[in-house]
Amino acid sequence: MDIRAVVAIDFGTTFSGFAYSNRADPEIITNDVWPQQIGVLKTNTVLQYDSNYQNVIKWGNPALAQRQSRKSKNLSVSKSVELFKLHLGNIPQNEKPPLPHQLNYEKSIGDYLRELGKPN
Repeated sequence: MDIRAVVAIDFGTTFSGFAYSNRADPEIITNDVWPQQIGVLKTNTVLQYDSNYQNVIKWGNPALAQRQSRKSKNLSVSKSVELFKLHLGNIPQNEKPPLPHQLNYEKSIGDYLRELGKPN
């Protein structure tokens, strides 16, 4: 087996991050650059979708729900989706956090990991 690189993903319930190393330079590199954040080792495990929950608009820290002002109450804007990792756990279904009915946890997890893997 010819291993050239090792990647570690910390997929957490509330925060996630990753690190990597390669054979040519075995120093462990921990990612510390995230959307709208620099110098932190993890970012929020949160997604914000379009109003149909089909496409990710924001992820990580920028996806945290923005408080609506009294003047602008745009009801078509989707809310952030969090805690989807808990659906992987061996806990009763009625104790798992609700997700929007248009969204399943497999899509949320896949979408989040896809965003995590994109270059900054």
